[in-house]
Amino acid sequence: MTSQSQSRRLLLVEDEPLVAMMLEDVLGEAGYAVVGPIAELDAALAAAQAEAVDLALLDVNLMGKHVYPAAAVLAARGIPFIFMTGYGDGSLPADYADRPSVSKPYKVKTLLDALAALQAKQHDAG
Repeated sequence: MTSQSQSRRLLLVEDEPLVAMMLEDVLGEAGYAVVGPIAELDAALAAAQAEAVDLALLDVNLMGKHVYPAAAVLAARGIPFIFMTGYGDGSLPADYADRPSVSKPYKVKTLLDALAALQAKQHDAG
């Protein structure tokens, strides 16, 4: 567990139940306080607007709906996020092409490393 992850509130948006449960466990073990998992776009949008979180993991496709409206809210609030996508590199719209993403299927270490890099970037900017 890194000191950066301790008590960091992370919004988890993932619609696949088994993946969501695995991520919740892994992230909890890594020291994150997980908000979610959230599986539906409307709930993700509400959480993005109202929850006090430090960062987020966003599954791009939530039951056939794109997560981009929730991403826009998080971006407007200055909350960093990582997209999780099965569509491959270069699949994000131009507005989000510079945002970090992890391609599915991913290794847990890859995801945790991406989160650590996002936090380091946030720390350096703040």
